[in-house]
Amino acid sequence: MIQRVLSAVVLLPLVVVCVWWSFWSFTLLLVAAAALGLSELYAAFSRGGYQAQTAPGMGAAAILIGVSIIRALTALDLTAPALALIVMVSLAMFAPRHAQHGVVAEWALTISGAIYIGGLLGFLVLMRALETPLRDGLLAPLQPQPGAAWIALVLLTTWGQDVFAYFVGKRWGRRRMAPSLSPRKTWEGAAGGMVGALAGAFVALALFGLPLSLWATTLIGIAAGIVGPVGDLSESFIKRQAGLKDAGTLIPGHGGVLDRIDSLLFTAPTVYMLALLLAG
Repeated sequence: MIQRVLSAVVLLPLVVVCVWWSFWSFTLLLVAAAALGLSELYAAFSRGGYQAQTAPGMGAAAILIGVSIIRALTALDLTAPALALIVMVSLAMFAPRHAQHGVVAEWALTISGAIYIGGLLGFLVLMRALETPLRDGLLAPLQPQPGAAWIALVLLTTWGQDVFAYFVGKRWGRRRMAPSLSPRKTWEGAAGGMVGALAGAFVALALFGLPLSLWATTLIGIAAGIVGPVGDLSESFIKRQAGLKDAGTLIPGHGGVLDRIDSLLFTAPTVYMLALLLAG
């Protein structure tokens, strides 16, 4: 616990500054997180006896994040052409090794890993570029940028879910949610996590004056409370296949970067799509 708290004390200000400062500071943080997370994912595959190619995977993830940046800045959506390019080029790269056993699986893991990390993190790029006008919130005198406020919504719902689930599960957890997949997760913790996600959504609403009604904020909080644990369990599935407890050791007390962004990878696209539908 001491390691977890100390790591949070060091990393939290960095994240807040990058989110608040500008679109580009936050995007650079995401690029670093994508590179580290994808490296950990491919290393986990390797530990489990599966292979993925780092260079093509990093290239594919970079293209997907680049497409998100272009869309955020110009509204030009190149996602479909980018996916087509990734599939065609990557297959052409792997095809000469057709005589080797398992190359198709290697290609599939390489590309799916890039989409998992680069594709899903790209939604945070899109959200940071949102310019929907804010209402009066408690932090209105600081003149927060709309995109930073939307990112705060994602982070507060995700972190609220994670923190509440941890402490409620630790104190009152009895009924295990997925014993073979994540033995420490309980339904009591999940209920606490739902409360935390809702609390995070309403804190973001009060602080930043997001253009959301109370029912829309509630819906976003509930959605984040559902998909966050699914994202966590999805990463647990990968780690169980690889025989790992944590995806990495970079962050003391927390594991690797992928261990910290697993829930965020599912929460970001969910909140982004709901924000487009419900804001106004």
